[in-house]
Amino acid sequence: MTYGKNMSGSDFAGKVAVITGGSRGIGLATAQLFHAQGARVAIAGRSERDLQAARATLGEGTLTFAVDVARPAELNGLMQAVGETWGRIDILFANAGLSACPDPLATDEAFFDQLMGVNLKGVFYAFAYAFPWLAEGASVIFTSSAAQQRGRPGDALYAASKAAVRSLARTLAGDERVLAKRIRINAISPGAIRTSLTRAAVEDPQVAAWVAAQVPLGRWGEAVEVARAVRFLASGDSSYLTGSELAVDGGLAQI
Repeated sequence: MTYGKNMSGSDFAGKVAVITGGSRGIGLATAQLFHAQGARVAIAGRSERDLQAARATLGEGTLTFAVDVARPAELNGLMQAVGETWGRIDILFANAGLSACPDPLATDEAFFDQLMGVNLKGVFYAFAYAFPWLAEGASVIFTSSAAQQRGRPGDALYAASKAAVRSLARTLAGDERVLAKRIRINAISPGAIRTSLTRAAVEDPQVAAWVAAQVPLGRWGEAVEVARAVRFLASGDSSYLTGSELAVDGGLAQI
């Protein structure tokens, strides 16, 4: 048995990648890297307009699906459609997430369910419904967050949802059915990343000052910097990593 086969460059050719939250931000940047290196890419998002723009950006070899990841039946339909079209899934990037930090003493049940539905249930069922289609030796990546390590007041619900995602990566990676198929499951934990979702924060002078003071590298990260880390976890270069977490946070939760 050969381990550590490199999948950089053209070695992604013919691979099938599914990305939730793939129509913009980190998901789209990752889809662009995979597509440029020969993968067939299926992206899911809630906005048909964003999906159409992403399809135009990515070009041939791309499937797009309008999916609400908080609805497991829609995730099931996504995975079945990809599996029936391309026969398997080699890479699953469960990336869709809702970034919000409500006051924990003023959070209504509807918002609690919405945030947990997207950030946790969406990841859990993306994996569960992809599993029958995951190829031998497939790579699965979940998007967690630096917030789940910091314990900073003000984002309790969001941080808790992302801590649960980190836990899922660790526990599901050890499932005997996962190990029997040599599937690797890892988490990526971004910090302060410049995307369309964080545009307002990027333009806020107070937030900019916070980033400069709190992030050891002194700046916002870019979506493509996270995408490169996801590419590593999806490739054979990370063949001895499973159940692990890769922080792409400029040192925010590390130093």
